[in-house]
Order: sequence, then C-alpha cells, then structure tokens
Amino acid sequence: MRTLVLRFLYIGLFSIGGGLSAVALIQAEIVDRLGWLTAETLVDIMAVAEMTPGPIAVNAASFVGMRLYGIPGAVLATTACILPGGLISYLISRANRRLRENARWQYSLKILRAAVVGVVVNGGLVVLRNALCPGGGGLDLLTVLLFCMGLLCCRRWKRSPVIFMLIMGAVCGLLRLAALQIAGM
Repeated sequence: MRTLVLRFLYIGLFSIGGGLSAVALIQAEIVDRLGWLTAETLVDIMAVAEMTPGPIAVNAASFVGMRLYGIPGAVLATTACILPGGLISYLISRANRRLRENARWQYSLKILRAAVVGVVVNGGLVVLRNALCPGGGGLDLLTVLLFCMGLLCCRRWKRSPVIFMLIMGAVCGLLRLAALQIAGM
C-alpha cells in the first residue's frame, strides 16, 4: 500500500496542468512501470472519468486504489493524489498576493503556462495513441473512422461532447451487435 500512496503522491505533485497532464504520468507509472493497469483499462478509466465529476487523476487514483486494496486503498490513493495540488495551491495563493507586481514572478508564470501546454498536449497524445492503437499494436481502422466521424460531427454541430460520446457509443454497440450476428450465422 506504501507504493500506491507514493506513486499517487508523485502523480499529484507532477501532474501540473490538470487531467491530461496526469494521463502521461499515470501511463508511465501505473501502466508501464508497475503494470497495475493495462493501456486499454486506462483508456476506459479516461472515458468514464470524462463523464463523471472530478479530475481524471483523482478518478484513476480511486479506481486503482479500490482495485488493489479495496476502500482503504481508494481513500489513500485519492488523498495522496489530491494532497500535493492542494498544498501547492495554498502556498501559491499566499505568495501570489505579495508577488503579484514582481516581474520575475510574472515571467515565471508565463514559462509555467508554456510548459503546461506541452504537458497537456503530451497527455492528449497518450490518450489518443491508447484509444486508436489498442494493445499497443497498429491502428484499429474502425476506431479511427469512428473517432473522425465523432470529431467532425462535434465540430459541425457544436453540441456537448457528451452527446457525441453517447451517440458514438451506441453506434459502436450496434456495429458490434451486427458483427456478432454475422459471425453467428
């Protein structure tokens, strides 16, 4: 359980920029290094986490902790994930009042913003790779087609992404059902 807490303290401390920045860390630590999850399971967690309240890293921490050690593991992993961000936010808010007019502080924040963009883009690419290349293999053409269709529909009609996720989920289910019917004949 100590490893669980230390890994999610690490993820909470270094996932600057929010959920997508945490994805790359979760992939590296929980999937690649420790093997507690598969890449497919991580994609599933990301899909569910996007539809449920709360940050991706916190939802992943709760899921992994619950899977490994039950409710105590979920509570400890979630707390470990939240603690660094809460403490850092508190300290920065205290310092920001005094440093608001400091040119070096403002320059540091600009650099941090640029770094966060890079980390978030990397996290998005990890999710995209895991979703479009299940099992670390080649591209799954049906998944790519559905991804492109969903993206085009979302851009065209500018509705909530949740609506398109539900529609694409239904389309995938119908395609799977049709494939099973054909295979059963």
